[in-house]
Amino acid sequence: MKPLVSLPGVKEKGRRAFRMTPVQDDPVSLRVNGHLVDLEDLSANGVAFITEDELSSGSYDAQLNFTLSERDYSIFCKLQLIRTKTGTYAGELQQMTSLDERLLSRFILECQKNAILRAREAHDEHDK
Repeated sequence: MKPLVSLPGVKEKGRRAFRMTPVQDDPVSLRVNGHLVDLEDLSANGVAFITEDELSSGSYDAQLNFTLSERDYSIFCKLQLIRTKTGTYAGELQQMTSLDERLLSRFILECQKNAILRAREAHDEHDK
């Protein structure tokens, strides 16, 4: 059984997954209604992105592409927009298979590991 982790002073906000902010080294892209958007934030169940296209609340076709263990994956799902500001959007990924969810979680974990390694390398370079 996994141990429960509790952090003092941190209240649950309903987010069930760790989030990551993609960097140029992370092999990931998002298309909404066939249009490539700038991915700002990614979790196993949601995204934040920027686009010049005008989108209103509702459900959209989404395609998430990423590379994991030298294999390319595409997840086709629905994106339910939950926040819309001019040019900035956030939504929940819906209608994904359990395999899609596991692959996306593994990808996010891999990106987080790479971010930690980059930070350590930058810190080590700074200390020299």
